[in-house]
Amino acid sequence: MTRTSGYNIAVGLIVAVGSFTYGFGFASFATSIGQPGFYQFFELATTGPGSNYTNNILGAVNALFFFGACMGALGGGPLADRIGRKWSLVTASVIAIVGGALAAGSVHVAMLIIVRIIHGTGLGALATLVPIYLAEASTPSKRGMLTGLHGFFLVSGYNISAWVGFGCFFSSDLTFGWRGPIAFTCIPPLILLIGCYWVPESPRWLITQQRVPEAWAILSRLHHDPHDVDEVAAHEEFYQMRKQIEFEAQNSSGYLAILKTPSYRKRAFLSCFVQYAANATGGLVINYYSVIIYTNLGLTGYLPLLMYCIYTLIGALGNLFSLLTIDKTGRRFALLTGFIGCGVCVVVEAAMIGRFIEGSVHSIAGQKVAIVAVMMFVFFYGLFIDAASFIYSAEILPTNIRSSGVAMATTTYFISCITFVTPGATAIANIGYKYFVVFACLTLISVIVIYFMYPETNGKSLEELAALFGDPVVVQLTDATDEQRQQMDMDIKREMISEQRDNIKA
Repeated sequence: MTRTSGYNIAVGLIVAVGSFTYGFGFASFATSIGQPGFYQFFELATTGPGSNYTNNILGAVNALFFFGACMGALGGGPLADRIGRKWSLVTASVIAIVGGALAAGSVHVAMLIIVRIIHGTGLGALATLVPIYLAEASTPSKRGMLTGLHGFFLVSGYNISAWVGFGCFFSSDLTFGWRGPIAFTCIPPLILLIGCYWVPESPRWLITQQRVPEAWAILSRLHHDPHDVDEVAAHEEFYQMRKQIEFEAQNSSGYLAILKTPSYRKRAFLSCFVQYAANATGGLVINYYSVIIYTNLGLTGYLPLLMYCIYTLIGALGNLFSLLTIDKTGRRFALLTGFIGCGVCVVVEAAMIGRFIEGSVHSIAGQKVAIVAVMMFVFFYGLFIDAASFIYSAEILPTNIRSSGVAMATTTYFISCITFVTPGATAIANIGYKYFVVFACLTLISVIVIYFMYPETNGKSLEELAALFGDPVVVQLTDATDEQRQQMDMDIKREMISEQRDNIKA
């Protein structure tokens, strides 16, 4: 089995800055709406009759941001197939920089709404492109760890944005208090834009473009093993990769191919559903409106922002630990444990809010239990769901539809964001704990679907996962017998000799 080199990890870390860009950019607005200066600058009321208008404005800004993210996701997939994974990352980074700069310079609510669409487009494209690249550049044994960088960096973006917002809260300049977090969103995509100079193109995409020598040169460096002088494992992996991609190239690609092909439809459904299910836990609503939730729980001043910082820090640490365990525990265990744990926490949260905060009986102990339930929720979500959901969405799709399939899954993620987050402020204000009951019921449904429909993907190459969905696997590598492996090595040597002869003739 091929080895994950230090170079492979370094490339993954650079590309994952795109995930940090999304997390930081998305969360920046969540911290900005926790700043008094935001409401003062845009003349938005937080109490009284005008508060309904404010909630509607916040909902509109959120909805149109996710609309832009959907456009970025749907456009990013086909773009990655057309110009490659690397240059698509470059393009998305530029859009994210422009959108962030314009959002920070907003002088009117209407301008803020419009430029958040632009910002969302760049961030949505990055959220699609990063897991595609990480999955395609990883070795089978460490694919969970490397692809899981997407979830870890994304939540780290949430956390750093939270601390930036917390620091800006104490600024004497109230305008900087809300502009600062948004302005800082331009820094991560700029780092990614510069870092892309050292990022190679995806070997799998190069094979689809018949640029086989380039693909081998990059793969041999990404998966270099100093103990394998003859690069036998890398040659076997490349042979399997090349044969499977050449076979799949006979099939159609793109969105229509997914809709027309039964096995592709099933893969796309599983990829999309796990993204929807992740949001249906209520995690994004809690994350986005946590400052409002903590205020409702009785916290005032800087404490809601501080609790949000701690909340996102727990999520980031959970994702970090997930990177180290996901390739050992497997995807099914992580997803099932995470959804069950989150479901229990949401039930406790709803009970505490309904009984001791919104009910006639007020209890400090009940408020504390509600806060602990929120923290336990993000622990389960970060440790078991965040990374696993993104890994699963990208790895179960074949190369010829991976970009389109991940784009559909990411779009599903954003549509569910619109569905749950947009009415979030109004729902929390009007129906309170009942909103969390909805999430508890949806999470129960997700557990049932995952238990019965999601196969384990851990330890197999991307090409071998085709067998789980009834598609042919041209070359078996993980479970190959000694005889099959010897035959494969002979075929590889014959191809190498043939290529050397062709090079001499040329």
